[in-house]
Amino acid sequence: MRESELLQHVYDTADGPTRQVPIPPGDDMAMLLVGEVPVLAAVDQVIDGRHFDLDTTPLELVGRKAVTRSLSDVAAMASHPVALLVTVALPSDFGHDRATALFDAMRETARYYECPLVGGDITLHRDASSPLVCTVTVLARPGPAGAVTRSGARSGDTLYVTGRLGGSLGPDGLGRHLTFEPRISVALGLAENLQTRLHAMIDISDGLGRDAAHLARCSGVRIEIDAARIPCADGVDWRRAASDGEDYELCFAAAGEVPSTLAGVPVTAIGRVFEPGPGTVAPVEIRVGAESIDATRLGWEHRS
Repeated sequence: MRESELLQHVYDTADGPTRQVPIPPGDDMAMLLVGEVPVLAAVDQVIDGRHFDLDTTPLELVGRKAVTRSLSDVAAMASHPVALLVTVALPSDFGHDRATALFDAMRETARYYECPLVGGDITLHRDASSPLVCTVTVLARPGPAGAVTRSGARSGDTLYVTGRLGGSLGPDGLGRHLTFEPRISVALGLAENLQTRLHAMIDISDGLGRDAAHLARCSGVRIEIDAARIPCADGVDWRRAASDGEDYELCFAAAGEVPSTLAGVPVTAIGRVFEPGPGTVAPVEIRVGAESIDATRLGWEHRS
């Protein structure tokens, strides 16, 4: 089983778009109409041994990451978070004090981003060796430019990223992947400034290469990225910046002038959007001098 193949099956067999579900599975969030009110919804999870190491990671950071991963999806749609629901599967010997510390971290993180935790479910594994699993569902409402999807990039657009990329996972398993800021205020600032010139956006969770490829495929375009323009974190080269993942920065396509900084976060132009053209194989290429590299698989995929 490959993650990408299973997801593609889900997208291909989903109903939609329909009047009731104008944005079906395949984007950072789905949109449904509740009466005539548009509501965005997404779900994500963190699992011990996959997204963090419980032996070395403070519970406060585990709870924080569980919430902020879902809030990053809200940022990707340039939308306003509304509320969270949380389910937790605890090892049988987790204990009351640790469970309350985890819950308090999720609740306080949700409060900080003005997205209250309003419900959920708790269960215990039979086996003490089973991993801690936290699942967070987020609800949101569209921002000033509506819900910005992955599918609107156009030939002639410039491709941008926020912040600096790569090195999110420290050598001890800690690092920025636990403490990142979901770029909600940046995304809303982009939507306010650009309005209809903000054509497509995604958050970088699997790596710039893979996530830019998602945007390119959904938009039916080809993207070229200049390796020399990728803003790299300290001590990171362009290849790691394009493939490490869990940056939770924004990657977006837009036309016209774009601010170089928003909410104190740098915004960098890194490439261009083109028509796919005959014989196009790679939806995303990174140019390194005169060489062109297929960037489609630069990033993370389960079982790849």
